[in-house]
Amino acid sequence: MVTTVTLQQPFEYYWWVILIAVMFFILATVLLILALNKVFHFLSHNKKKKPVITRPPRRALYAIKADYSAQLQDLAEAYTNKKLDKRIGYQRLSLLIRGFVQEVTGLNVENFTKAEIKAFGIKKLDKLMDEYYVPEFAETVRSINKDFIGSCNNALGVIQSWN
Repeated sequence: MVTTVTLQQPFEYYWWVILIAVMFFILATVLLILALNKVFHFLSHNKKKKPVITRPPRRALYAIKADYSAQLQDLAEAYTNKKLDKRIGYQRLSLLIRGFVQEVTGLNVENFTKAEIKAFGIKKLDKLMDEYYVPEFAETVRSINKDFIGSCNNALGVIQSWN
């Protein structure tokens, strides 16, 4: 008995099949590189170093405290003599406190938000921030109930007890 077998043509890889496979490989490689870049970039940005708080010498701290205490007393006197309004007074109080903190700690907190400053964990600074933050930025109506002279006295107490 004779059987005949017909063989099929061998499977041929057309050029477009190879091209699609190469394109998928390139796409997968690019996506992997981008993903790794994002992960390592994210990890490196999360490890930001906290600014270092420096301390001035004891004698310098005494002079800094005396200087800022005098400036605070001048500010309270100017408000009492009606040379400035409450909002301007709170803005100047904010500048004085931020300047004091920069001089005694070495941190330039002038452009920091309230949350960023509180993240440093300086408890006395938190107290001062709560004292002047709302009246400094709020409308005049919201700061009516705040006592500016009391705020200056609180700031003065914190500055004098700073160590």
